[in-house]
Amino acid sequence: MIEFETRRQKLFEILPENSVALVFSGVSKIRSEDESFPFYANRNFFYLTGIEQEHSVLMLIKCTGEKRQYLFLDDHDEIKERWTGKRLSFEEAIEISSLNNVYSTSTFLSMFEMALSNDNNTYGMIDTLLLDLSDELKITKNLSTQLYAKELEQKYPRLTIQNLYPLIVDLRTIKSEYEVRQLEEAINNTNTGITDLLASYRLGMYEHELSDRFEYYGKTHGRKSLSFETICAVGKDATILHHPITQQVGQVKEGELILFDLGYKENGYCADISRTYPINGTFNELQRKVYEAVLTANKEVINYVKPGLTIGDLQEYAISILKREALRLKLIESEEEISKVYIHNVSHFLGLDTHDVGDRKRPLKAGNVITVEPGLYFVDKGIGVRIEDDVLVTENGSRCLSRGIKKEIDDIERLLRNRK
Repeated sequence: MIEFETRRQKLFEILPENSVALVFSGVSKIRSEDESFPFYANRNFFYLTGIEQEHSVLMLIKCTGEKRQYLFLDDHDEIKERWTGKRLSFEEAIEISSLNNVYSTSTFLSMFEMALSNDNNTYGMIDTLLLDLSDELKITKNLSTQLYAKELEQKYPRLTIQNLYPLIVDLRTIKSEYEVRQLEEAINNTNTGITDLLASYRLGMYEHELSDRFEYYGKTHGRKSLSFETICAVGKDATILHHPITQQVGQVKEGELILFDLGYKENGYCADISRTYPINGTFNELQRKVYEAVLTANKEVINYVKPGLTIGDLQEYAISILKREALRLKLIESEEEISKVYIHNVSHFLGLDTHDVGDRKRPLKAGNVITVEPGLYFVDKGIGVRIEDDVLVTENGSRCLSRGIKKEIDDIERLLRNRK
């Protein structure tokens, strides 16, 4: 796909001259004994190639006025594939990545060493090597990129070794039109999953039944994967930010609120949505006040988002609104109390990871996608409310990508009255 070629060309533009950059997909991690976790490619590798296959390597060479790029994949192995499934053919990898130079991983080391050779006339004198030095990124089960960098420092003392990670992060934080479309599709699918949840919950159900229902709906409607483990929290459980789902707690009860924090992926891109609903279809007076305060903060922060602000600026603004509204509605008695009922940040970057890469201290730029998720949590009253939307930073402000997921009180109560 041309999108991946465009990303690689943008990376070439910021690579130093006479350099080689390596990006590894990683390897499966051991779960227990001879069982591994499902493989999940290093997101930087996936960002540049679209390939989800372990033992893969991307090599970029910038020298003598030329840009060379190579992709290395495991060979077809009939015996292994009978055990673990089909690997990508080179032709399939070319179609996915738009990268024509695809070779066997068995040839990677020789081609890499040739590129670094003093006698090499093809690429000129390479003096800089860039590696993605992400924590825990493994080339093999026993070799991380950080250890590999130390080995190469000893073997090639003339080389300057740099961390490629921040260069790729700078690219990933600015979303292309393609990426925004994937996020919007993930959000729209999440909305349909929420609609199914609202139609299916019944008194007495457990939280885990609803979280399982959301996952099942995604799997049976387009094989959608979860962005993260679904949070479904009833009553007091909603005051726990990352409430763990168990079979022993959290039944759907009359008069309680239910908080969902959930999302599906689309081509690797994550939706991250939170909504809070009254189980019996109508907010009581106290629930309405808490919800109103959070909703006001949610909408005002979204309207406040623009290039030049930092996520820290958004946090300060969110606190000021929550403080103002909570005092106005007599939910707290002093400004200092806000720190007891609002205990998290209002925003994070969103993309190929739910908590996506990006420096929260740097000013926002057009093309960033962030969440806006204020909340209030009153443990003694058994009320937790969070309203989270996914927001694109534009040249002049922001656009709420999840504006189609209802959050106004009247809309929610009407929706619940009309549910199946």
